[in-house]
Amino acid sequence: MSPPSWNPVDRQVIDIGGSQLDTAFASHLPAAMAGIAWFPKELAYIKGMERWCAIANRSYQTSDELDIIKSTAKEVVSQLPSGAFIIDMGAADSFKFAPYVREFISQGKTCTYVPLDLSDTSLTRHIDNVKKVFPDIKCVGLWGSFEQGDRYFSRIPQGRLFLSLGSIFYNAPDEMCVDRCAEFRRHLVGSDRLIVGQDAPSATEAHGAQSSYQTEEYDAFFVRYLEGIQEHAGIVADAKSAWSYESNMDKSMHFFKVTALKDMVCVKFNDFKISAGQTYKMFPSWKRGEEEIHEITIKEGLAIKTLGKAKNSGMRQYIIGPQ
Repeated sequence: MSPPSWNPVDRQVIDIGGSQLDTAFASHLPAAMAGIAWFPKELAYIKGMERWCAIANRSYQTSDELDIIKSTAKEVVSQLPSGAFIIDMGAADSFKFAPYVREFISQGKTCTYVPLDLSDTSLTRHIDNVKKVFPDIKCVGLWGSFEQGDRYFSRIPQGRLFLSLGSIFYNAPDEMCVDRCAEFRRHLVGSDRLIVGQDAPSATEAHGAQSSYQTEEYDAFFVRYLEGIQEHAGIVADAKSAWSYESNMDKSMHFFKVTALKDMVCVKFNDFKISAGQTYKMFPSWKRGEEEIHEITIKEGLAIKTLGKAKNSGMRQYIIGPQ
């Protein structure tokens, strides 16, 4: 039983800051337009969550990671007590958490599923779908970002299984990876565990990884991302014809090279002008390897073990806990 200090009702969605996210992320855009900051990825998920789900559901990363989860769920759940909380960070509509729930049930343990997401609409729909499959499992949604989750997680009792699936946790610049590990060094206590999935294709696997970005689903998702940027910047243009974009790999980082095909004015950003031919790097993804991930994590005072690697891709899963 969770203590009175944190005992939300089943199906409750708690706003941990999500209602303010759209404006918060948009505030980063002027610097990004000026070429001195990254464009916030989060706007893409807020504006195009359904399109992102369409990508994820067909991705090799999803199927490969799910295979690892199914083969290691027993080992993971055996380390957690009954009454644990499965905190699914960036849940979207994914059921990759399901093998853990089934394993809790198999081991005669109870658990509460706590998905965290940027979109309240997606979160509510996901909880409804989860309850259809697991009607006896309590579900409590957290509406907000990972950073807002970091500030909230201390309210949830220990015995927590944090899930960061789909190449998110280490998919960031070096300093951000270090910060994330440092944050979880403060979160993880006792039986708490963090499961991280991360794709890191080898030279022979890189072509398959890059081709996953060149699909109709990704095209629709990226156009919606550009439309969201234009809305916040006050750009009046057809996003499909105003920009070109191409998938690129630079060593271990994937990004989209985005080029303005016409002159545009950011009316909401003091009429900042974007000239035809201006290029930006958008949606960067870092494909960190096993050795580097172990090194970063251990250096920040956490214990880490590789749970498994997919047979046909660079997808790996790691279990992380307190030292």
